[in-house]
Amino acid sequence: MKRRQFLETSAASLAAAASLGAAPAAQGTEASAGKPISADHLARTAGEHFLTSNRACSESILMAGCEALEIKNELVPDIALGLAGGVGLQGDACGVLTSAAMVLSLAIARKETEYPKKKMRIAHAAGRIHSEFKRQFGCTDCRTLCGLDLTTEEGRKKLVEGVRLQKCAKFVEAGAKLLARELEAT
Repeated sequence: MKRRQFLETSAASLAAAASLGAAPAAQGTEASAGKPISADHLARTAGEHFLTSNRACSESILMAGCEALEIKNELVPDIALGLAGGVGLQGDACGVLTSAAMVLSLAIARKETEYPKKKMRIAHAAGRIHSEFKRQFGCTDCRTLCGLDLTTEEGRKKLVEGVRLQKCAKFVEAGAKLLARELEAT
């Protein structure tokens, strides 16, 4: 599949998730019936998905974010699975960040109808999460954050044997808190 086809297919899937899966009362980021989105609650929920349900970081953030927004769709969490391990285990952008950007896109798209404004609001919000995450941890790439090459069997084994719990869990928690802050501000 060519890059353009992939992007168009992905955009269509996200649009379907946002429009078909939204709970009737959930039209903005106040989706949870006007309740504020607690950073601690979002971090706890993402952490439970990550550790208890053994989901990838990208899935965990997307699931927790969509739950907070009351978005229910069978594509969640699967649409984020390819982002795990820095996009297909390649060690690039942390799945926490890429999935947080997906959640922000869904949340802001519900509120902003004018495309240029929507695009800028999403870009700025995602950029703030990226910048703060980088400030906290010194980088944003999975390979450096976890210290593993996940394209190798040895790297994946070390991830399962302890790196998930020792390192990645704190990235999921921090990313969820940053996401909650942005969701509250949108």
